[in-house]
Amino acid sequence: MKRPIALGLSPNTEPEDVQSALKMLFTPWNYKKGKAIEQLEHWFCNYFGTSHAISFNNGRGALYAVLSALDIGREDEVILQAFTCVVVPDAILALGARPVYADITRSLTIDPTEVEKKITKKTRAILVQHTFGIPTDMESIMEIAKKYKLFVIEDAAHTIGGEYKKKKLGTIGTAGIFSFGRDKAFSSVFGGVAITRDNALGKKIRVFQRQRGYPSGSWIMQQLFHPVAFSVILPLYDFFALGKILLVGLQKMKLLSFPVSSAEKRGKFSPLSIKRFPNALAVLALEQVQKLHRYNQRRKEVAKYYLDKAEEFGLDLAYKKDIPYLRFPIFMKHPTTAREYFRKSGMYLGDWYAHVIDPRDSNFSAVGYIRGSCPRAEEAARAIVNLPTYPLMTEEDAHAVVDVLRHYVTQ
Repeated sequence: MKRPIALGLSPNTEPEDVQSALKMLFTPWNYKKGKAIEQLEHWFCNYFGTSHAISFNNGRGALYAVLSALDIGREDEVILQAFTCVVVPDAILALGARPVYADITRSLTIDPTEVEKKITKKTRAILVQHTFGIPTDMESIMEIAKKYKLFVIEDAAHTIGGEYKKKKLGTIGTAGIFSFGRDKAFSSVFGGVAITRDNALGKKIRVFQRQRGYPSGSWIMQQLFHPVAFSVILPLYDFFALGKILLVGLQKMKLLSFPVSSAEKRGKFSPLSIKRFPNALAVLALEQVQKLHRYNQRRKEVAKYYLDKAEEFGLDLAYKKDIPYLRFPIFMKHPTTAREYFRKSGMYLGDWYAHVIDPRDSNFSAVGYIRGSCPRAEEAARAIVNLPTYPLMTEEDAHAVVDVLRHYVTQ
C-alpha cells in the first residue's frame, strides 16, 4: 500500500520522525523542559545569522509576541495582505490593534503600491507574507517603511531558507516569524520562532516568552501521537477508505488536533499559541532541520519540473522561478472541478487559500475584512489550484501529477 499524494496530511513525516515521536511519547518527564529547545533556537540563530531566536508554540504566537514587544496595541493599525490565514489577523486583534488589508500582486504577495495607499497616522507596522515561499518585493516595502517610520514584520511561515536578492527571507525586516506546523517547510506538528537582529527587541520578546507557561502534558501527548497516527493513516488512506475513517475517528475522539480551531475562525486568538515551545516537539523539529537542505532542494526540483511543463500546458502561473515552493500555485477557470478531478485520481490537493481569508468558514467581519476591498486577492482565491511539492514526493509522483494535469487540461 502506497501513501497518497496529499498536501495537508503530514507530508514531511519519515520513519525516523515517527521513531522520535514514539520515544518521546513514553518519556513524559521530557515533555516540557529540556535541552532541545535551546538547541533549536541556536540552530535558527546560526542559520539566519541573527542574534535572537525565540520559540513559541506556533507561528501566530511568535507574531503576537513580536507585535507585543513592539508595543503595538489599541488604536494602532497593522497593514497586511488579504489572501492569508485567519490566525494572522487574530493575533493583531488580540492586542487591540486593527488589521488593515492591502491587495496583492500577481505573485500572491502584498502590493507595495496598495500598502502606501493604506497608511494613516495610526499605522505602526507592515506585515508581509512570503506566500508559499514566493518572496515579497522587500526593496519597495523597506523604502516605504523608512519613509513613514514603520516596522516591517516578515511572515515567513511558508519558507525556511527562501531568499530575496541573496538575503534569507525573515532577516530583512524588523523581525521575522516562522512556523513548523504539520505541513510547513519542516514539521513538528506545532511550533514557531521569532527572529531579529535588534537586541532591544530580541530581549523584550525573550522576556515575554519567559513569562509564559508550557502547554499541558495531555496536549503535548496529542501532538506526539500525530506522526505516529499518520504513519498508519496514510498507507491506508485509499484502502477501502480505512485511513480516512481512522483519521475522522481519531479527530472526534480528540486524539488528533486541528491546525485551526473553530474559535480562531471567529476571530478569537488562542492563548495556547503564546505558550512556550515544549521540549518534546523541539526534539521532532531538530530531527527535521537536519533534512532542511534536502527538503528545499527537492521542492525546487519538483517546481522546476512543473515550470518546464507550464508552457506546454499553457498554465497560468503566479510566479515563474524554481524556488522551494511550499505549494506550487497555478490559476484555473474551474479550480473546484480540477481539485475533484485530481481527487478521483488519488491526489488530494486541498483548497488552502481558496478563500481570501482562509480556512473555509472563517468569519470575515470578525477579522475586519470587507468583501470586495481586495479584488485581486479575491480573484486569486477563486482561481487557485496548488500542485504538491513536498519533499517526500518521488519523480514518479511528480510525473503522475503532471499526467493527471495533462489529461484535465486537454479533455
